[in-house]
Parts: sequence; C-alpha cells; structure tokens
Amino acid sequence: MAFTKVAIAGATGNLGPHIVRELVNQGFEVTVLSASGNTSSLPSEVKTIKVDFSSRDSVVSALRGQEAFVSAIPKHEEQPALIDAAIAAGVQRFIPSEFGSNIVGNEKVAALPVFGGKVKTQEYLRAKQDQISYTLITNGLFVDWFFGLGLGANLKGKTQIFDNGDSRHSFTLLSDIGKAVAGVLKHPEETKNRGVYVQTIALSQNQALKIAQKAKPDFKPETENVDLGELEKNAYAELSKEGGNVGGAMFDFIKVSIFRDGYGNLWDEKNDNELLGIKGLSESELEAWIAKNV
Repeated sequence: MAFTKVAIAGATGNLGPHIVRELVNQGFEVTVLSASGNTSSLPSEVKTIKVDFSSRDSVVSALRGQEAFVSAIPKHEEQPALIDAAIAAGVQRFIPSEFGSNIVGNEKVAALPVFGGKVKTQEYLRAKQDQISYTLITNGLFVDWFFGLGLGANLKGKTQIFDNGDSRHSFTLLSDIGKAVAGVLKHPEETKNRGVYVQTIALSQNQALKIAQKAKPDFKPETENVDLGELEKNAYAELSKEGGNVGGAMFDFIKVSIFRDGYGNLWDEKNDNELLGIKGLSESELEAWIAKNV
C-alpha cells in the first residue's frame, strides 16, 4: 500500500521545494520539518512544524504519525540521528539525501572523500533495515545545473570539457527528482531497501553544446579540456596539503563522479523511470527546455 503521510527535512534548499511541490501535486499529505519555521515559499497546503534538530525528542515528536520521511539536508553525516528519530516515531520508510552520483552501485564513487557522509548514511540504513525500510535515489547531475550553472555546458562562459567530451552520462531535472520521490512512495514494495535510478536524459558534453547552440543561436561555445585522471589526482594532493583548498578538492571529486568513465554514471539502458513515472526528454524537448529556462 502506498504511503500518503510524508515528512521532509531540507524543504527550502535547492532540491527540497521541487520535492514538496510534486508531493503536493500528487495528493500526498506533506509535513515540513523546519529549524526556522519559515516555509512561506512552499505551497500553502503543507503543514510546517518548527523543530530543534539537535533535540531527538523534538524530531521524534514532529515525526509521530508520519509514514515516510524524506531528507534533503546538505549535512549528510547528520542523517543517522534523523534515522533513529524516525524509528522511534514509528516511520516506515526513510529516503536519505542521496540525489546525485552512483554511490550505491559503484565502488570508485563510494571511495571518493566527498561522499563520506552519504556512505555512512547508507551503511547505517542497511544496519537498521529490520526497523525501518529505505530507498536510495540516484539521478546524476541536475539538468538545471548542467546548463543553468554551467557544470556541463556553460552558456555564459568557458565550458570545461572533461576528457574527450564524447562519453554519455545520465542527468535529471530537479522536477523529475520530485516525481521520483513520489513514485517511490507510491511503490513501497518495489523500491524497498534498494537503490533506484532515474534520468531525464543521457547525453555527452559535446552533444549538450550542440543542443545548446540550437536553442540559443547566439551562443558561441568556448571550451578548455580537463583530464579527469589528473583532476582526481590533484584533488587528493590538495587534501593532503596543509592549508589545502578542501572545498575545491571536494568539488573536483564531484566532477569526477559525474563525468569520468568507469564511475557508473550512465544508466539509460537500465533504470526505474517507468516504475516511478519519469518520462524523460528527447533532444528536441531538451532544446526547447534550454530556450525557455536558461
């Protein structure tokens, strides 16, 4: 039976509002747990509970009566405490703040230092699966950031072309991730205690630049080549250096997980789109999306 009562933490971040809107649109009863209590930017249908996340009792009290708990918090290492609170409150399903690279299915990605908090959360959920079920959602880089922030094809500056730029990878719209969460909650048995994979489109950087040129005729791509092997090597070196640029190194590890061959970042032939209600985009539809949104 589908879950209908859903709580979410991290509802006002980059991804959270897309999840909340889709859950509301699909008829879920949504409760937002908020440290500030300020959720005026979210749909009026949601219920907001102000929570002290440092207090287990506060979180447990807010979660009582909920069937599922979705985490979209940025501090992934803090999620085991949320899992314990969910168990104490009788929540049946926990969806952690995964929503990115293929940590669950690729050892190279799981070993990257930037994902330590997510790996810890996955391990904790497996250890607690006799008390609460879970689903791990893998979606690759957000399409919105691939183009809007220039992480894959930069329409406002120079694009970093990773390796040869010809390898295809999986990417997902923020709105489709919201649909994926709703799909998981509608199919609790089919998605129980496993990773699910969704994508809006799979494409290479070189394909993306061509599509962007069609969508934006005035766009003249400027590119620079980046060797991902060297990028990863240098990121580890930066971490070991006293006073090194830790933030820059972590960002480079994310780029490696998204774009480097052998890091499990393409699942167009085997994914959970159909089960979870993700239709995806054709190249022409992506072109129209870029023209409208970027």
